[in-house]
Amino acid sequence: MQNGQILLTLILIIKRYIEKKGNLLTYRSEQLIPIKKDKRPPLLFVFGNPATHSVEAGMFFSFEGNKKEHRFWKNILKPAGLLDLPFDSNQTIAKLNRQQRETLFNLKYDSPFRIGLCVIISMPSAPGGKWGGIAGIHKLLGKRALRRLQKEETERVLECAKKFVTPKGAVIAFQKNAWNSLRSENDPEYNVKLASTRKLKGHIKGNSKIPLFCVPPTRLCGPCSRVLKKLIK
Repeated sequence: MQNGQILLTLILIIKRYIEKKGNLLTYRSEQLIPIKKDKRPPLLFVFGNPATHSVEAGMFFSFEGNKKEHRFWKNILKPAGLLDLPFDSNQTIAKLNRQQRETLFNLKYDSPFRIGLCVIISMPSAPGGKWGGIAGIHKLLGKRALRRLQKEETERVLECAKKFVTPKGAVIAFQKNAWNSLRSENDPEYNVKLASTRKLKGHIKGNSKIPLFCVPPTRLCGPCSRVLKKLIK
């Protein structure tokens, strides 16, 4: 794709998902924290930032092309024994997303844990390429603005963890910014090798009662699933 096409695509994404009103920048994002409770210990998954198509679908890790179950659910959480969501390929993608969302909100799934999902940076970006992920937000806003944004976003996630997670549960970071933002001062900085060997662990900032773990990024399905499986034992 040529530079002109890339710029046009970026402009279309911004116009569709981001709106400026005076001094306020507003945009749609995603967070899935069930209000219902049961006896299962809570796990809060913290990812980088939303992909635009995920926000549009209204569901984390929306189904992939040809109605295939997203690798996050199929190749990471299921093999780890963490979560098995019901899946019916005969339904439309829109209905599948709605069913999965309602299943998570209503705790009607097979798992030893109660699951919540959120992001460390709420602003969405493209699903990949130069403008994808938090790197894309960095390119768009600049280092200084991203640092200020991340500081405020961290407080949001810490407050969310305080309300959702108990000492019997944990917060699990799936991404570098998530771990570095939430870790306590004495916990090590992000290193993918440490994450792959279960050595990135500690407690969330300002609360020594809530454990914090970091796993390899979701693009590394096998290592991510294996580390998760060992962490929950």
